[in-house]
Amino acid sequence: MNANIQQRVLKVISEVLDRKENEIRLDVSLRNELQLDSLMQMTLFIALEDEFQHSIPPEEAEGLVTVKDVIEFIQRKTQEPSLV
Repeated sequence: MNANIQQRVLKVISEVLDRKENEIRLDVSLRNELQLDSLMQMTLFIALEDEFQHSIPPEEAEGLVTVKDVIEFIQRKTQEPSLV
């Protein structure tokens, strides 16, 4: 796992949720343990899109259950060739 991407994702999550980065574990569930409702999840994904300049389509976002899932998804997205 890319440490830079992990750090940036954790930073965004901590800012959106107003929590300290060291309080956010990789294995926690976004919905259950971090208690993100659909509006907060959308806010988080928009913040991640802004940070990484990659879109997170709703159908793909549904499969992102844990913080680790989000990090791995962003890592895959940033490795894809740009269509621009």
